[in-house]
Amino acid sequence: MTRGRSALILLLLAAGLGAYIWFVEMKRPDPDAEPKADRVFASLDASQISELTLQAGNGDVTTLNKQGTEWRIATPVVATADASEVSGVTTNLATLDISRVISESSGDLASYGLDRPRLRVRFTTKGTPQELLIGSKTVTGGDVYAKLANAARVFLVPAFLEQSLDRTTFQLRDKAIVSVDREAIDRISIIGRPGTIELTRDGENWRLIQPVAARADSSAVSTLLTRLVSGQMQALVAEQPATLDVYGLQPPRTTVRVLGGGRTLGEVQVGDPSGEGAVHARDSARKMVFTVEAALATDLQRPANEYRARELFAFQPFTVTQIVVTRGDASRTFQKRTTGTGAAATDAWAQTSPTDATVTPATIDDLVSKLSAARAESFTAAPRSKSAPILTVAATSAGSAQERVSFVRDGAQVLAVRDGEPGAALVETATFEGIVALLDRQPSS
Repeated sequence: MTRGRSALILLLLAAGLGAYIWFVEMKRPDPDAEPKADRVFASLDASQISELTLQAGNGDVTTLNKQGTEWRIATPVVATADASEVSGVTTNLATLDISRVISESSGDLASYGLDRPRLRVRFTTKGTPQELLIGSKTVTGGDVYAKLANAARVFLVPAFLEQSLDRTTFQLRDKAIVSVDREAIDRISIIGRPGTIELTRDGENWRLIQPVAARADSSAVSTLLTRLVSGQMQALVAEQPATLDVYGLQPPRTTVRVLGGGRTLGEVQVGDPSGEGAVHARDSARKMVFTVEAALATDLQRPANEYRARELFAFQPFTVTQIVVTRGDASRTFQKRTTGTGAAATDAWAQTSPTDATVTPATIDDLVSKLSAARAESFTAAPRSKSAPILTVAATSAGSAQERVSFVRDGAQVLAVRDGEPGAALVETATFEGIVALLDRQPSS
């Protein structure tokens, strides 16, 4: 009897606990769940904003209009806008959350810094204008007071979003130093005090045509174009300068002109330094003078030799099919031969003249790799020595003209002279000796 009563009591207690959990604890809000924040502009679609006016903290008032899919600054200057900057403003307006409502009535706006708002953002969607006012930061600095111009409610918004809305006219404008389609460029002229450099596109590669005719270092040209096309103004010095000579732009120290299809696509002029780390510059298609970082100006003023291809040979190990090496009166020919057919086909090197089966394909592969990797340390005039070359290498690749490079001793230096190109390349002695060491390990008889 006692045992049955105890079981009944336990059953009643369990039922009571279950009812408490269901009716009390299950209905209690999750302390870790954050309440859904209200949007400042509940139904705003950023893509529907057609006009913006921003009053920045420094006093700049900038009005922008959307023309098709592009934004343009209308006042205080007429200019192309920076698409990413404007997108940051419109996106943050559309996603701006209210952190907390402070008051449903305006009350003393001065206590919130809203009697004279630090920032104002006015925008228009489908002909309907709206305006956001931003005042002081809270004591903790995590939020700022804000309100709509046509409503009494005062609320808080996250302080970090304030930075995306506090944009000056300069920040909102397109800061590209020149606007040009990189893919359309097929010629580059760099005109400076040391002389003129001319580069021209040759298929996928570039060539120097002035002051010397030579292969160009495509990576160096690519770096130049990247710096030019993606270069940004650091600051705007003068919108309508009365004169250019005070900036070192009359005449400029350096002019970089890019052409395509026989017409000028863009031209950047570089002038005198402007303080530390900056240089005056301008786009010749616009009147303004601005500054660019000194490193950009340095890149635009490289000497001609820095655009020359450093590789002694243009071939790649997988493209070359024949190497002829001449030392004195003796020559050796190495050829790449294909054995097998279809998927079973393989390529292997052999010395074919004079025939020498003791020279292994692996050894010739090493020789080809060393020749392909050989680079100029610098460039100089033709060798002073008139002595015959100590080594000449002629390389043939499928579908390409033969390349011929002669190595000569010029005092303690080793110079390489490439057929069809002026001057000579200074070669690291260890590089040359590595090539000779491989040849010396390959008997020619």
